Amino acid sequence: MIFITLAAAVIFIFVHLAAYAVRWVVVERGTRDERSLAEVPRSGLLHIAAEILSAGALVLLSAIDLILSLRHFRWKHPLPASSPPPQSGPKIGPTASSVPEGRPVVLLHGAGMRGLSMTPLARKLRATGRKVYLFTYRPSGLAFEAYARQLSDYLESIIGEMGHRKFDAVGHSAGGLILRRFIAVHNDPVKIRRIITLGAPHGGSELWRFAPSTLGRQLRPDGEFLRRLDEAGLPPGVEATAISGGFDQLVVPNANARWEGAANHIISDSGHNRLVFHRETLRIVLEALG
Repeated sequence: MIFITLAAAVIFIFVHLAAYAVRWVVVERGTRDERSLAEVPRSGLLHIAAEILSAGALVLLSAIDLILSLRHFRWKHPLPASSPPPQSGPKIGPTASSVPEGRPVVLLHGAGMRGLSMTPLARKLRATGRKVYLFTYRPSGLAFEAYARQLSDYLESIIGEMGHRKFDAVGHSAGGLILRRFIAVHNDPVKIRRIITLGAPHGGSELWRFAPSTLGRQLRPDGEFLRRLDEAGLPPGVEATAISGGFDQLVVPNANARWEGAANHIISDSGHNRLVFHRETLRIVLEALG
């Protein structure tokens, strides 16, 4: 068991180092940086270490989420671990006094993760008095449209159970593109009023250019899916903010995390997964949420 754990840790670290090596070739060599990867400044090595630790924390939280969902699995109508609990008693609908004040925030995780991986950001938002929902889309490997439909059903369930009518939403990585697909197709009437993306590959990523999977095909730079999102634009009544990491190893080049038409921010010392933990992320998110 210990051997398997160590082997998994080594593979995990190797994959991230390989991703940074690709980033180095595409980004740094693109600027004609003559240094080799071995000559990366110490600050860069610390950023890489922080990113690997952040990614490990997200994987661990997702594993805990999966274990909890399996423990509470229901054979007929399984619900995501982050879904609101069912209410007992007759369905009479929420009254005006039962509707929470303020606009709740829905958090969407990145590809391969689960809702609980957004807990670090959720805790910080809840500390400010925000109502937060963690949405888990599943299974892995589906098209973004399928996940956007799941999100639509999820919001309808919250509207029925809790009485909310409008939401703000934050999506990390692929979660940001799911939000874009949702507002382009399923947001009439407007349910999501503000959308914030963290490290979302709005322009695709070179890492996915040759990937044969559905996710890979949709994340190819200049691909059909991303082109359709750009053509749809930002619908009226929706405000958008895009936060990107200046040290992102999964959105290559990093400029592809920029969203045309949104308020764009760069956190220069953050990698892809560290955005979920970064204090500057919280500051920008709170500012965007008003």
